[in-house]
Amino acid sequence: MAISKDYTNKNIDLCIIDTSDNTGLETVDVGILNSGSVIAGPYKIAQKFLKYLLTELGSVLAEPQYGTEFITQLMSGQIQTEAELKLRFYKEVDFIITYISKSNPNATADDTLLNANLENFSIVGDSAIMRIQFTFEDQSTILAPVRISTI
Repeated sequence: MAISKDYTNKNIDLCIIDTSDNTGLETVDVGILNSGSVIAGPYKIAQKFLKYLLTELGSVLAEPQYGTEFITQLMSGQIQTEAELKLRFYKEVDFIITYISKSNPNATADDTLLNANLENFSIVGDSAIMRIQFTFEDQSTILAPVRISTI
């Protein structure tokens, strides 16, 4: 998943979810990576979605309605099966997509998220692994593997 380097007329963000230039599935590293690295377009939107989904509701003092209960429920053991995870995930999707579209009212087709679909979920050791497919208005897609340590 190569990240576009063309930022013309784009809103940019710091890259906290890093991918390589390799094709196919790969591990996504989360953190402040490649100091000064920025992203735009669909990768920025996918990152914004994941950041919102994985932020505990009420933990951002300046914006107490930011975030979801998803990560809290996962970490507390309230989500134990794939059916429960799908139910909790899809409960949040429309709200997150609405939040993203309101925060970027002049979005281009590659910045307009239409859907986030949970492709797969598994537990491996102490980690929950999800594969989320993002679909954009320009019909492009990003398949993001997300690993969350549950300890």
